[in-house]
Amino acid sequence: MLSPLFLAATLLLLSAFAHNTANAQVAVNGQIFTNGLAIVDAPQPGTTLHAGATQSVAIDISGDGHLPADSGPGSSSATHFDSLEIYLTSYATSLNLTVSSGPVLLTQEPGSTVKHVNWLIDSCIPSGNYNLTFYEGSHINSEAFFIITPLPIEIQNTNSNPGQCSNGTNPIQSYPQAQVAPSHSPWLDANNSTSNVQYPSVADAAVGLAVSPIAAVAMSFLLYSLL
Repeated sequence: MLSPLFLAATLLLLSAFAHNTANAQVAVNGQIFTNGLAIVDAPQPGTTLHAGATQSVAIDISGDGHLPADSGPGSSSATHFDSLEIYLTSYATSLNLTVSSGPVLLTQEPGSTVKHVNWLIDSCIPSGNYNLTFYEGSHINSEAFFIITPLPIEIQNTNSNPGQCSNGTNPIQSYPQAQVAPSHSPWLDANNSTSNVQYPSVADAAVGLAVSPIAAVAMSFLLYSLL
């Protein structure tokens, strides 16, 4: 018979897994706060986009006004961006397309705290549900993090036979992808309201590793063996 301690440990680990995968973003006053430094202004989750059209992707890199302008790659500040890239991903359509890669996004538009990508949605993309996936490397209070934020969107294509995409294609990554991320946005408090602190606190920068269900069960059995 399994002990109450073992069952409690199992439920704790599984609930931690659910929290780390389900709460990758929080909407506050129309802004999407990731679990990293980036705040997505556009598009909104669930937005329907159209193949062949141009969509503006806007990201606030100021931490809602908390970060100075020189908090990009190479900054000596304890809290700064190292990288920020965007990809369109779908396992259903087996697509992983580059929207923005390299240092351009963070270094363009000097003096502006909101960076924009004018993304031409390739006419080869079939209709379906996708993730606009943000990959952020950053330091928060001198701790290194790698945060993955999927933002769900829909793409409609009036062409029933759009053909195969060839430009900007990348291999499909395994799921779930490994990340090391804070448990919530460093710019939000526990109630998901905007924080008034200049920089994230040490408590906010606590590392939260995404744990797969298999790993969670394995860890539970390890705990059980030690009882």
